[in-house]
Amino acid sequence: MKTTAITLALSTLVAVATHAQQLSYTPEVVLGHRSYFYMHQVSYKIGDKLKINNLSLFDTEYTNDKENIFFIRNTASYTINKRFTLNAAFGMKNPGAFFSAFVQYRVSKPTQSFSYTIGSTYQKGFTLEQSLSFEYTPYLTAQKQAYFSLLAIGNVNTKMYQRGLQFIRLGLKQNKLMYGLASNFDQFNNSKKTLENIGAFVKHNF
Repeated sequence: MKTTAITLALSTLVAVATHAQQLSYTPEVVLGHRSYFYMHQVSYKIGDKLKINNLSLFDTEYTNDKENIFFIRNTASYTINKRFTLNAAFGMKNPGAFFSAFVQYRVSKPTQSFSYTIGSTYQKGFTLEQSLSFEYTPYLTAQKQAYFSLLAIGNVNTKMYQRGLQFIRLGLKQNKLMYGLASNFDQFNNSKKTLENIGAFVKHNF
């Protein structure tokens, strides 16, 4: 059994190394005035149409664990054409497990990208989930770009605006490294509860 497990692990490593160009890893760290924030995306392409993705997010206060936020989502995406993809996902987030299905529209250019998704999430009831992502990276010099990023997500049901967040980044990009100022805004249950975190971020595309 042990030999089989080692063989399987080595085979997996060889497969990943062989297809490294299909694997991407993008971690991001924010040191804010309220909390420490970590997020990453790991994506792996299977052919031209299918992609699997893991998005993990943790937000931890420095002084206590009262307002900790976590989000882990595993997604399978099927590309319909250059701009549309179908997605099915499952994961964990405050306060527990969830399942999602959504369609994404995306436009990408060398110095900017835009995406909009809409679908449904089930977590102790169904919600309509929408998200908008925009990134703009105009060149300042041959080696340096300005960096602006906005991510906004909202979940609503028939009774309330259940959950929302907005992540804003403003800084510089050098090759695959991005850094600068960051702000995270979170809202819960018709904004009866809100959290803010403002500080500095570092992000890298591997």
